[in-house]
Amino acid sequence: MKVIVMFNRRVIIWLGLLLGIISEQSGADTWYVEKDGSGDFVTIHEAMIACSAGDTIMIGPGRYDDFHTLTAPAWTTEAIVGITKDNLTFIGSGDTTTIIGPTEMYLPGSVPEPMAIASVEDISSKFVDVGIENAYSGLYWGYGRIEIEGCKFDGYVYGTLLYNEEGAEIIGSEFYSEESLSVGIITSSPCGPVTISGCSFGGAGTNEQGIGVNGTDDVSIQNCHFYSKYAVAYSGSSGSIENCTTTEAVSQSVWANNASQVDINGNQFHGTYASIYVNGWSVVNGSGNIFSGGEDLATIYITSQSQVTLNGNDILKSGDYAAKIGQYFYELVTNDLTNNYWGTSDPDSIAAWIWDYNDDPVTRSYIDFIPFSDIPLPTEKKSLGDVKAMFR
Repeated sequence: MKVIVMFNRRVIIWLGLLLGIISEQSGADTWYVEKDGSGDFVTIHEAMIACSAGDTIMIGPGRYDDFHTLTAPAWTTEAIVGITKDNLTFIGSGDTTTIIGPTEMYLPGSVPEPMAIASVEDISSKFVDVGIENAYSGLYWGYGRIEIEGCKFDGYVYGTLLYNEEGAEIIGSEFYSEESLSVGIITSSPCGPVTISGCSFGGAGTNEQGIGVNGTDDVSIQNCHFYSKYAVAYSGSSGSIENCTTTEAVSQSVWANNASQVDINGNQFHGTYASIYVNGWSVVNGSGNIFSGGEDLATIYITSQSQVTLNGNDILKSGDYAAKIGQYFYELVTNDLTNNYWGTSDPDSIAAWIWDYNDDPVTRSYIDFIPFSDIPLPTEKKSLGDVKAMFR
């Protein structure tokens, strides 16, 4: 049934192109890249040279691994698809059949690192139904806007690097890497608003991270699943996380630091170290979540003058503490964790599972947990298959 749904979506895309309803620009052309020579070109690079702004490039099955020089104002590297024309749409035959990237990591250790797909100009593009493999950076976008749908990133150090002021939309895509210290999606200033929806993030290494948000405002993460070592980190950024899940293999689901502001709602988060970790004058608000874990630190950990308001959640401990305060530096503050379910109806037990000013005045912060709920949050769990089905 899933295959039929995916096939129908692609059929609709192809029919839309043939009927001329996808492009709003009159005179836009569609080019075909086929490895067997049956199309207009046999490489994506050749199609890029021939096409014009607003065109669509259909990419047939096969592996496309021909690197070419890419020159930015401050550096030169290599890329397979170096995009220089505006408003292009690239559509593959499927994320496991159309592959952009070599069979193994290309030129490891080179500086700057090779990229599978890249743009260093103020342009916009869209990629649909392609696989991106074994390039140090799967996609690099320096300016303009990028949209990614139904793509699969595999074998990267950085899946996507986003610096573009007009932002990005990434939906229904997969990110997986066994490379050390890999990150699926990284946003960095001056990146504009970003929406990440219906994606999955994983890896077999010890330090891989799903999403890193750095100096970026309005980053919305929705309906995503994480089985990477670390899920999401906001640093000096703002945004929201909604209806996402993490597996029990995750060490830390959410890290908000460096004066970040994050709203988290309707998620199911587990972390063996901490489900959420809030520090550095950050602000986190949320409801409708299930937080669990904290074997190594605490389910909820708050420190460094941060402010947390969590109401209407399940906060379930696996270690010593369900919520713990680290050291604050200035005025005494109170964090609002009222109206949550803690796995018990005994207030003395809840108080014993909380470490704050009552236990050590050095923390300089109280955790207010009364009133609390004596019944769990009514939550309908969604599987990863359910999440993907919304975007297929």
